[in-house]
Amino acid sequence: MRLGLSADTYRWIAYPWMRTDRPAFRATSHYAPHILSVDPPDTEADLPDWLLDRVRAHGLSALTMDLGLLRNRARASAFGARCADAGVQLLGSVSVDLVAGPDRWGHAASKGSTAHFDQERASSLQSGWTGDYESSIAATAMRLAADAGASVLGLVHGQPDRPNRYSSQPVLADQLRRIESNVQSLLPLAADLGVTLALEPHMDYRCAELVPIVEAVASPHLRLVLDVASPLAVTEDPLDAARLAAPYVVATHLRDMRVQALTEIATGAHFHTPIGEGHVPVDRILDILRDRSAEPDALIHCLKIVTRPEHDVEAWLTASLATVRAYASHKSSHGAA
Repeated sequence: MRLGLSADTYRWIAYPWMRTDRPAFRATSHYAPHILSVDPPDTEADLPDWLLDRVRAHGLSALTMDLGLLRNRARASAFGARCADAGVQLLGSVSVDLVAGPDRWGHAASKGSTAHFDQERASSLQSGWTGDYESSIAATAMRLAADAGASVLGLVHGQPDRPNRYSSQPVLADQLRRIESNVQSLLPLAADLGVTLALEPHMDYRCAELVPIVEAVASPHLRLVLDVASPLAVTEDPLDAARLAAPYVVATHLRDMRVQALTEIATGAHFHTPIGEGHVPVDRILDILRDRSAEPDALIHCLKIVTRPEHDVEAWLTASLATVRAYASHKSSHGAA
């Protein structure tokens, strides 16, 4: 089983706009961390290499990250070379409004685009990507991916100010039509650059809604990234989601959540947990992907461990890795992996 790390795991330690050791954190409603087992990056420019060091420290073989963190094409190329030298496969992601109408979507792709990642605009709920058109943001990220040797670029739509399946305008059917049309416009550039785009259901749409888009487009340059816990947020069974998505999945984000039907304020809620301590059947999802994926040995499973800032994410990540590795070892010893 090929295991990797999602940079989002270290959001509270490493992302400049979220770091708990920055003055701005004190203005949030969060508690400060009780303990941190790892030191944050020395400078913002050190962040990609700091993440690469964490990948190697845990004996992993892949890193998935927002490519905006690489800043420009020269840095992307240099970092991609360092990943290759370390034997670490790089996967990219970019936040883009896939439901944007024609005026906002634009046309994929002038090389003179000013689209870029501005960390001063980034927050825990907002992407730092900015540009005249959403398609130019996607195109800029695709070029960064190609320069960095990242063959997969995840397209992440989910953001609070964007429509989702529960929005009344535009209606869901129109949202899905826009996603299909917008993604299709990116595919010629993706093919030219040798990059596979991957829709990622991100607590915004069900796999049952995005899989038909992948099937309708029918391009080898459009696939899926499966976040195994996201179906819970859109009332979709994670096992059903995995069965539908499996033939098109190129990577996963592994995490766990506990579903609590009743809380002290008389409503239900989802709580993140280390893998194996929540209600996401991660082991059964991995079984489904192994059995139904077109290339199960090529799948990359990146741990995306989400904590509140007061918890020690390193402890959660270490425990989660032990659980996933024990599962993989058990399957291997029984001849199923």
